[in-house]
Amino acid sequence: MKKDLSLPTLILIITTTVFSFSSMTTAFFMMGSKSLPWFLISGACYFIPYALIVAQYTKKYADRSGTIFDWLKESLSPKLAFITAALWYCSYFTWMVSLFMRIMIPFSILLFGKDISSAASWFGISSQIWVALLSILSVFLLTALNTRGFQVIVSFLKISSFAMVGLLILSLISNLLIISRHPAEFFPNIIGSIHADSFFTGTNNQFFSQLPFFIFSITAFGGLDTVASLADRTKKSKSRFPRAVIIAAVIITLLYFIGIILWSGANNLEALRQTNQMHLGNLMYGLMGTTAKNLAVSFNFSNSQTALLYQIFIRYTAFTLFVAYLSLLSSITFGPLKSLIQGTPKEIWPKKFVSLNSNQMPVNALWLQAMLVALVILTLSLNNQFLGNLYNQLTYMTNVARSIPYFVVAISFPFFIRKNIVSDHERLIQNKKTNYLLSISVCLCILLAIGFQIYQPFKLGNYVDGFSLIIGPIIFVFLSRLLYQRFERRQALQL
Repeated sequence: MKKDLSLPTLILIITTTVFSFSSMTTAFFMMGSKSLPWFLISGACYFIPYALIVAQYTKKYADRSGTIFDWLKESLSPKLAFITAALWYCSYFTWMVSLFMRIMIPFSILLFGKDISSAASWFGISSQIWVALLSILSVFLLTALNTRGFQVIVSFLKISSFAMVGLLILSLISNLLIISRHPAEFFPNIIGSIHADSFFTGTNNQFFSQLPFFIFSITAFGGLDTVASLADRTKKSKSRFPRAVIIAAVIITLLYFIGIILWSGANNLEALRQTNQMHLGNLMYGLMGTTAKNLAVSFNFSNSQTALLYQIFIRYTAFTLFVAYLSLLSSITFGPLKSLIQGTPKEIWPKKFVSLNSNQMPVNALWLQAMLVALVILTLSLNNQFLGNLYNQLTYMTNVARSIPYFVVAISFPFFIRKNIVSDHERLIQNKKTNYLLSISVCLCILLAIGFQIYQPFKLGNYVDGFSLIIGPIIFVFLSRLLYQRFERRQALQL
């Protein structure tokens, strides 16, 4: 059953799914106002062009389940489309494991006001075991909820969207209030954040040396494909989804720009960096906590009022991140899997694997995926050095593998246009050369990102990590190709 999501609701869901409050605060803390040109460049050269490509594909294929597979099978070939879809799913599987293992951090801050996930033990049992058990419990609980139907995923997305809007409003109003109470400090803080040393690894104050941050700013715009994979489950998606994607793309770019300016104007970046309590692991909570304290000082709050405001700010931040994790996990445990097994030829998979329950959910595939994720989490909790290193290498393998599907989608777009798969009046942008430029711009950005990802570990002498980045996609492509070739042989025997 399809859900009827209005255009404003779709825009809200896409915006809050792609926009990362954590990326915005990291950009401010690590680069200050120097991050703004890079966000504008990545938004103009990568995100908005990619959003236009995705909008065109969803306009054509919004009622189909395959997402990337459907986008590519006519533009390129069914085999390449399947390999790309499989590569896309494999990269998300590793990300699922990572997110489930991190979900207890915001949950513990929400309940206790501090992160207790790294404590030595709870009730005499290692906290690492507790985190693993609770993570596995969350895997099965979320899977059980997902099997109840697509409306559960939509509910998570809506709750997360409203929570993120609340956090944005809270941070923006707080920073504006601090600026209004200390207007003389606004421009000195902005200038200070421009001249502050770059804290981002591998960069300095020279503009072109900050290329590693360009790669970071591209990843800050990730997640559009995940939302697009749910388009076939919403009503009127052919008309609403493309418009929602384009409008959301502009809003997201503006949110990063406005947010970083306000953080820079309301805070003395150098003073923030000198505090020993602020590091990348707790940065979002640290900045919101500091904002609460600055706000309390500005309005002459008492110590007890300051402590209360501090707890409200960090616990609401933890709540937002917790529901954001739940929302993201509910969509990525379903969307990529659904696209892979329902969008591709059903003959590739065992019949039980693709069967749907009464709620139109691939229940057997979801539970098998949950068991595999739980098994990986349990294995990692054993604290075995070999297994830990193996997982780290698997993560490295998927880093580049996750970028390749975006590149293939972008490079397929000129073929999609040239083959006249959509008529002239259905094209969002009529001029063919402009469509080709969109593809070229996205491809160049992704090639730059992949090239730097591969170059960086070799530069640092981490040759195993470097080779893992190269070998990973090759292994995933090889396995996917074998699976599709088996399907082709079966089809040939039936003729």
